[in-house]
Amino acid sequence: MSILITELSQDKRQNHLAFARRSYLSRIGGLTLGYVMVAAVLYQNDAPFWAWVWPALHCFVGPHLGWWLAQRSPRPREAERRNLLADHFFGGLWMVLMQFNLLPCVLTISLLSMDSMAGGGVRLVLRGLAWHALGTALGIALFGWHWQPQSSLLTVLACLPLMVCQPILISYIARKAIQRLKKQSLELRYQSQHDGLSGLFNRSHWEKQVRLEFARFRRHGESAVLVLADLDHFKRINDLHGHAAGDDAIRHFSAALSRVLREIDVCGRYGGEEFGVLLPLTSAHAARDVLDRLRRDLHTKPLLDQALVTASFGVVELSADIPSTEAWLRLADQMLYRAKHLGRDCVVVLGEQNAITVPAPLEVPVVAPAYTSLKALNDPMKLSRLLAGLDMGDVPLALFDPSDRLAVANPAFVKLFAVQPEAVSFGDIMRHCHSRQIGPRIVSDDIETWLRAADAKRRSQAQRNFLVDTCDGRWYRTCETSYSDGWMLLLLFELTDRNPHK
Repeated sequence: MSILITELSQDKRQNHLAFARRSYLSRIGGLTLGYVMVAAVLYQNDAPFWAWVWPALHCFVGPHLGWWLAQRSPRPREAERRNLLADHFFGGLWMVLMQFNLLPCVLTISLLSMDSMAGGGVRLVLRGLAWHALGTALGIALFGWHWQPQSSLLTVLACLPLMVCQPILISYIARKAIQRLKKQSLELRYQSQHDGLSGLFNRSHWEKQVRLEFARFRRHGESAVLVLADLDHFKRINDLHGHAAGDDAIRHFSAALSRVLREIDVCGRYGGEEFGVLLPLTSAHAARDVLDRLRRDLHTKPLLDQALVTASFGVVELSADIPSTEAWLRLADQMLYRAKHLGRDCVVVLGEQNAITVPAPLEVPVVAPAYTSLKALNDPMKLSRLLAGLDMGDVPLALFDPSDRLAVANPAFVKLFAVQPEAVSFGDIMRHCHSRQIGPRIVSDDIETWLRAADAKRRSQAQRNFLVDTCDGRWYRTCETSYSDGWMLLLLFELTDRNPHK
């Protein structure tokens, strides 16, 4: 940590030293022209020899001394500001030597104030004017008060180079500084939007583009496809070949994405070895063709020389029944998990046959559900297939769509889970059960944490069996099965054994 802090302070010091170097170059030019102006006034006033020496030392030695001090200072920017204050102080002295010749004195104050404004803003200008007044007061004490404000033609001509060249020089330096700041701003903007390893958009900026595309679909109905991709067995690559190989795989996969996609397509690194792709004005069928070509390329043009790295893809085309961006992302995530479940190195598209995993039907008659909301499961054939063979008279059963909205629930489920008429989703049902201490027992003080854990388990396994105990002391053997268009919760039977874990 101390090494990092030292490196950061060194970088900051180099930036401050660059500021001092620019001021050093500006000071050399400005004070050289300033001496021409002062010399003209001294010549006009027939000043003694010693009056020429001190301004010469300031104008020709001062810039180099100030740069030397700035180089050796731990805070070069502050050292340069002290140099500017010294210029103000000596400017006040030279004004007295010039016997307050009006044009040179006005130029001296204005140009020094311009330098101070560029170097430190209004505060430094005010400090500079205070030091200027102090130098003037000291000059009057040393050299006496002499008032000759008139300027000869020679003095006016000597002032012209400074009047013309110094503002141009300061403007040039300011322009370079603005260009440098603009470049830094663009770099910072790029860094804030892109992932450093892959060069793709980072997750936050990519999700912003997904939200914009979703809003565009709502307005104009233009088709779009969302893809989540994941490099298969990535941990094994890191373990066997090292993290450098894993980084190379991520970079090469990002390059492969860029090769096969269009300029209007939006790629992002979603996290770790997972990537997101947004395909505007594209159908699911066209997206599959592109991703299949990419998947084949991963075999013919391997990402790594020492290992074959494949990828799995989950694909969802945007449709009117997808209620939100979050639901769209969730569907793509579920399709990606289906691809993993089917053996990886494949493309799974929502609605295609390979995205459906249906358990074998039981040989008992189907009974119509008592609680339905078929906005998501509105295909009678599909619904019949999902419910085929399940006697729902005594077995609690419910179906949920991919965004966890309740689609179908039989009377036994409604009774056991105390489903309210206003309940829309699985989360609504479980929050009600948790708050009223009814239905299934939820061993957690934080229902939102429990819901996230349940969701993670569901996404990681297409089908799982577990035990559920209820608040009234009963136990149920439970089956949870996920499909491409939702998932089913089935409490198979009540256990009579008071110790169900035996």
